Amino acid sequence: MKKLYVAVVAYLYIPLMLFICMWLKIWIAIPVAAATVAALFFGVRRMVRENEQEWLFSWWQMCLIYIGFVLVCILCGQGDLFYQDDDWRLHHAILYDLVEYSWPVVYKDDVLLTYYLGQFITPAFVGKVLGHSRVVALWAQVFWNALGLMLAYLFLCQHLKTKSAVRKIIVFFVFLLWSGAPNLGTLLYQATGHDVTLCSFKWIDLNRIKVHFAPSFDALRGSFQHVIGPWICCSMFLHHKKSYGLYILMGLPLFFSSTFGFVYLAATMMAYCAFQMVFGKEWKNGIREIFSKENLLLLPLAAVILVYLSGNVFAEKPYGMGFDLLNMFTRMDFYLIFILVEFVGYFVFLFRENRKNPLYYILLVELLLIPFVSLGMFNDLCSRGSIPARFLLMVLCLEQLFRYGIKNWRNITIALIFCIGAYNEIQEVQMIVRETAEYGVGSEEILDNSFKTLNGKGGNKELRMDEAYNYYTLNYSGSWFYHIARKNGD
Repeated sequence: MKKLYVAVVAYLYIPLMLFICMWLKIWIAIPVAAATVAALFFGVRRMVRENEQEWLFSWWQMCLIYIGFVLVCILCGQGDLFYQDDDWRLHHAILYDLVEYSWPVVYKDDVLLTYYLGQFITPAFVGKVLGHSRVVALWAQVFWNALGLMLAYLFLCQHLKTKSAVRKIIVFFVFLLWSGAPNLGTLLYQATGHDVTLCSFKWIDLNRIKVHFAPSFDALRGSFQHVIGPWICCSMFLHHKKSYGLYILMGLPLFFSSTFGFVYLAATMMAYCAFQMVFGKEWKNGIREIFSKENLLLLPLAAVILVYLSGNVFAEKPYGMGFDLLNMFTRMDFYLIFILVEFVGYFVFLFRENRKNPLYYILLVELLLIPFVSLGMFNDLCSRGSIPARFLLMVLCLEQLFRYGIKNWRNITIALIFCIGAYNEIQEVQMIVRETAEYGVGSEEILDNSFKTLNGKGGNKELRMDEAYNYYTLNYSGSWFYHIARKNGD
């Protein structure tokens, strides 16, 4: 397990180290980098000591798994070969600007690129070093994302102790096809008298109620940056739930790669820690752990990321782009259908085996409350923020499946619920293959390259609101980050 821990921590923190060393003034970068390296050294050493589990994979199995995830990434649109989600015009622009502009990326009109760059910055660095090549960066991103998926998968299989090839295959497909059943939700919503149509692989009522939970495959297609990091961090958390002194090390990378996922995973961690301290009578140990050297040494890095993102997160934005509370009590028919088709069925049939598991109740409460909070034009706080909790719910289902087998009637029901959701994802795969076959692999008709750059788009009122405000710090020279960032020529 030692090599896996080293690989995972390196994967999560290489993007942050690139950010520290190449976006910050040297007098800030050196002490922050030194504190971060020290925290990682102590943290990895402790993780290895706490988890001396038998390694369950051979080298040839890992090669096959990696090739499988490379193919999955390509199928999702990465590498510009298969039919792409609409968000790829923004993914392309962010990646290409990181390759072609000096770091930090500053556009005309005093605008700074401000986004969760964790899954972009490493491939962009490879493309920048190898001739400022967009193509190199694009394919570096494919292989980098596939590596992240493999690490998350390996960690999950180690947690589940999946020794047999059959179980490893089951985990692979559940891992990729985990989903609610929004199409079933739309049909039920129609049955209650609402005029909605089957129009999406994720929305029940896209035109009126901006609430959905992102299925695994669909999320990988449209927002891989919100998926890979959270899955890795959740897998680490499962191995070290009671190691409160490692919580910041396990969760902080999400602050830079999936801020919405970070918010809710942090809430899950804090709730679990509080539960153990109150009901498990671990007050003294809990407080001592919270102030561990690993946690404290990472606080400077956390502060730097907060300063960087603050120019975007706390900026004044048009109505509909900011934080809001949704009154689901006025849409109770929608809410009840939504929670039923997304997760309640799983929780019902998990209850008997998990009634003493605090994580079960934390996830249930969290998923029940997430639809009441909105942020962004398409409420990404709900769709992307729910990914960690839904991943952990998936793990509870797999644990119960492997413990009691498919002959257990509760597991049969859980498997049926999963198949209903997976069918929705399989339909999406069919759509990708159909569209790609019709227009040709890599053809312009199936790719979204409409944004070559984000230069000139920050605050542009002619664009859609999210495209004009979600990716920038406007008035960069007046922001906090400006005072600690490198300037051209530094």
